[in-house]
Amino acid sequence: MTSYSITGRVVRTIDLAPLANISVRFISQAGYLSNVANRSLLPAGQVDWTRSLTGFSGTRWECWEQQINGKVAIAWGDFRDGALIYNPHLSDDGRVFHSDKTYLMPEVSPAQEVSWTRQITGFAGSRWDCWVQYIDKRVPITWELFRDNALIHNPQLAADGRLFQTAKTYLIPDVAPVARAACEVKTDAQGNYRFDNIGAGAVGLLEVNVAGYTPVRVPVIVNNTINQPINVRGGGSGVRSAHPSYNALHPKVRAIIDQALFMLGDEKTVYDALPTNLQQMCYGSQFASNPNHQYYKDIVCADLVSICLAAAGFNVNWNSGANPHMAQHYAPGPATLQEISDANDWQPGDVLVFGNNGAARAGHVTLYVGPFQGTDRSGTNYALSANFDVIEASMNFDLANGQRWGLGNIATTRQQCLQGKRGYQWVKRVRLKEVAALI
Repeated sequence: MTSYSITGRVVRTIDLAPLANISVRFISQAGYLSNVANRSLLPAGQVDWTRSLTGFSGTRWECWEQQINGKVAIAWGDFRDGALIYNPHLSDDGRVFHSDKTYLMPEVSPAQEVSWTRQITGFAGSRWDCWVQYIDKRVPITWELFRDNALIHNPQLAADGRLFQTAKTYLIPDVAPVARAACEVKTDAQGNYRFDNIGAGAVGLLEVNVAGYTPVRVPVIVNNTINQPINVRGGGSGVRSAHPSYNALHPKVRAIIDQALFMLGDEKTVYDALPTNLQQMCYGSQFASNPNHQYYKDIVCADLVSICLAAAGFNVNWNSGANPHMAQHYAPGPATLQEISDANDWQPGDVLVFGNNGAARAGHVTLYVGPFQGTDRSGTNYALSANFDVIEASMNFDLANGQRWGLGNIATTRQQCLQGKRGYQWVKRVRLKEVAALI
């Protein structure tokens, strides 16, 4: 069988930094991966997003009704959300399928039927050597069955002292070619990966699924040696944007979203994941040498907003009579900010400012980023159906004993912010004029 290679480089979208020592998998039918040393079979009956769909148009519900319901054991809610994860271009098209585009659908891995149909030539050694090189962990058959049946399917072995000869051809077991299999490699220090000996005509998926990053699956057809770069969104958090126009937004606006989602979870874990320049923007950086201090690695509400804007390349050091650690820094007034009163005009990067009547300063801020979903650093899952679209950090205390019980960096919704005002008496919304100019 003619074979080819797949090569490429995995980088982080937000800064194009290479991702080293991470796993890249290629998933295809087992027959195309017969000569790949690290092939592993996907369990029969496993639901996986590996089926290609072209020529369909309609909503996710219509796709569910026509293509999935009663055919694949997956719940509607899992399909609804998974369709956006494995088909990012759906969000760009208003979450509607187009007949001229190709999409990934869930399917059930077929049975791993074993048959003695694979021919090998050029191998020399014992049955055990053959088992180790071709069979173990690659074909669902025991050593004992292989040992005995190798003699039945290859009677010439007995005449040759039960030793394989390089000049002869033998039959060895393999799974049915339609069974699903995967091969896996690690990226090097520069983020490069390489697969060799992929059978010509293989149709499959390149997969990168790293904790803290948005899962990526790239469909490929191997009719030649190909180079496929892979860009991974995220950078520590397993939460991804579901904004319907994410890819059309200005890169600096996307960077605000990405940084905000990066920061969801326990604040100390988030602090440790930040680069030094952004750590220094946290209120708790001045106490980072004292783990017993109540503000150790603390990230206050305004810190989160300031870090997200600064990470995207915006200046947050304007003169407002406050500083970027303080909610008042984002109160309407500075020439760099404009208040937004149009209830229909919401843009990622908008800052919600909360305060009390008669108070000299604002007391809290949150950051609107648009819809998102996924699991954050602390294991909290944000379902798309919950409509989370606002990120906030909090400073909270147990007034009974003076100990912090901070919520960390969490998600909420704009409806909750507007209706409950996060416990304050008023809420206003402001937009950095630099951000407004990019919309």
